[in-house]
Amino acid sequence: MTAGPLLVCVMADGQALQLVRQAHRSLGEVGRSWRVLHLDTVSARQATPAQRLDLEEALALAQREGARLVHSSPRINAGEHLVAQIAQQALADGASDVLLGDRATGTVQWPGFGVKLSDFTGLLGRRMPGVQVHVLVAPQQPQRTFELPGWTSGPRVMGRWSWSYWRLPLAALLLCTALCELIASRLHPINLILIYLVGVLYVALKRDLMSSVVTLLGAILVFDWIFVAPRWSFKPTDPQYFFTFAIALCVGLAVSRLATRAREAAVEALAVADRAQSMSLLARSLSTARTSDEIVEALQHAVGRGVGAKGDVLLVEGSSSGSSALLSLPPAGDACCFELQAAGGSLGELRVTHLPAQRQTAEDMHLLQSLANQAALALDRLNADLRSRQAAIQAETERVRNTLLAAISHDFRTPLTAIIGAATTVMTQGRQITAEQHDGLLHHMLDQARRLQSLTSDLLDLARLQDGAVNPEQEWCPVGELVRDALAVTRGALESHIVELQVVEDDIVWCDARLVTQAMSNLLLNAAQHSPAGSSIALAVQLQEDAWMLSVRDQGPGLAPGQERDVFNKFYRDPAAAAGTGTGLGLAICEVVARLHGGRIAARSERGAVFEMCLPWPKNAHPPLECTE
Repeated sequence: MTAGPLLVCVMADGQALQLVRQAHRSLGEVGRSWRVLHLDTVSARQATPAQRLDLEEALALAQREGARLVHSSPRINAGEHLVAQIAQQALADGASDVLLGDRATGTVQWPGFGVKLSDFTGLLGRRMPGVQVHVLVAPQQPQRTFELPGWTSGPRVMGRWSWSYWRLPLAALLLCTALCELIASRLHPINLILIYLVGVLYVALKRDLMSSVVTLLGAILVFDWIFVAPRWSFKPTDPQYFFTFAIALCVGLAVSRLATRAREAAVEALAVADRAQSMSLLARSLSTARTSDEIVEALQHAVGRGVGAKGDVLLVEGSSSGSSALLSLPPAGDACCFELQAAGGSLGELRVTHLPAQRQTAEDMHLLQSLANQAALALDRLNADLRSRQAAIQAETERVRNTLLAAISHDFRTPLTAIIGAATTVMTQGRQITAEQHDGLLHHMLDQARRLQSLTSDLLDLARLQDGAVNPEQEWCPVGELVRDALAVTRGALESHIVELQVVEDDIVWCDARLVTQAMSNLLLNAAQHSPAGSSIALAVQLQEDAWMLSVRDQGPGLAPGQERDVFNKFYRDPAAAAGTGTGLGLAICEVVARLHGGRIAARSERGAVFEMCLPWPKNAHPPLECTE
């Protein structure tokens, strides 16, 4: 057996559980994938309770053992149609082996007769080149076993010269003869020919025109030989029987022809329904497809299911957003090509290879083109969505850019205006102002210049951090040194506040000292700006099992509902804060620092604002000193 998936065909015939068990035993050691195709035919409604229970147990076992279940509901019991269903499913799944049972398909009407699915192994082999067909022999039917039990395959084909083809007409003649023999003494012999016409009609519905015509001729001969005087002779004494034979022949031919046409119409209607179902299944798959790869996969599966062939898709470069933007295919050769045409032009091409000869009809070509058109519409919709998203991204990028420019312009203009105003006053009225006023203007200019420097520094730092230009150089750092460096930077801003330190200086943490010092300084500055003078600011460092926590708590008004995440946005300022307070970038820098360390930062209100930054320990490592609670 080859390495492709195995397709197991089961029905309500009492052999389903045996087939599934045999497949599971055979594939258990190899680990190959397998499918179970459940053929729910119309005649399955007449299955016995034991057969239905056998099927339910088989499907449950297959599902438990990891097989993918596929349910098919053919509306007629013709063996040729069941073969088409199996072939389409096998080619769609890329199966290399098909396993069938040798039980009847459920079309039998009396013991010993009917069409077996295993009679079509040769036809299956021709429809599925390269796929091996196996037949599992039922143990309770030893007369049908092969030389080797278990997996077998053979050229058992139901042709017009085989016993399987002619046993139904023979059974119909025998049954009609037996019935006529029972009632011959009560009816005129001419009426008995009507019973044979019923048998001819049944054969015409189950077989083709040839079998029904042969059955009709056999019925006339048997009727003449047995029921027309003299019996057991082909020489009727009454010439009127020749007229009866002629009328019966004409009526039988007409009935056979009509029945055959009705059967062909039913098969054609079923084919139309199958094509419509293929279109519907593809439409449902395309409605949930989000990438070109999913669209291509759905189209290929629809081609395999619809016509039992292999479909390859070549998309024009730039026509989609997925990895299937350009698939390299060999020259078309004998393949059937269908263009994926959309409103904006061609999006690609569908190439169908290994198309069975019986599926090279105008209807199947129309089906393939319809499938290609549906896929083209889905690709066009995907491209339109992509263009819409790109336009939305560009619009949002432009909006953010304009917002940033406006915020930066405003933040730069305020200190620059103050510096220009103070410098102009000093230059124009230098002799008219007092020394105290002169020094005050100089100090004001210096404060505004420092504010401008701080804004510029924060902008540069934030840009470098967000662009990935800064890679954290983490190491084991003493907590005491980090706290002392942060307090030295913020000494001026914290002069009017009481700083409570809840740290152990000897504790060791894993971080980039420069970035964490900057984040700690920004948190302290933010607390000083949003808490009243004389209030306390608590700085705490706690070591935990998986990370260490830096927290800053103030005694200000706290955060309004909804501000817990907004405070980390660039240029965000508390509407209730005084004008000119902060740059609106300090907390955004803290958020980036936490993210670069693989941690997180959060804010909440608890009798003031509380900011907590959690940074993880390195993998498979712990601080060199024992953590203190």
